[in-house]
Amino acid sequence: MHPMLLDELAAARIDELRRQTCRDRLARSLDRPSRVANTSRRTLRAFGFLLVRAGLRLAMAGDRRGPAGRSVA
Repeated sequence: MHPMLLDELAAARIDELRRQTCRDRLARSLDRPSRVANTSRRTLRAFGFLLVRAGLRLAMAGDRRGPAGRSVA
């Protein structure tokens, strides 16, 4: 075979392998979330729980004051 044809075949094979590696890398990254995504998800979830607890405390504090319109003596 002519050396130029061999070079073209080798270049085509390298491109094919490069594309396949890129596809595999992308598929792996979609299967496993990144550490940054996990950390931000945990942080947002913790912040949500903090807001819910604060809301519950405010609601419970409102119940201790007694019914509205009556003075508690």
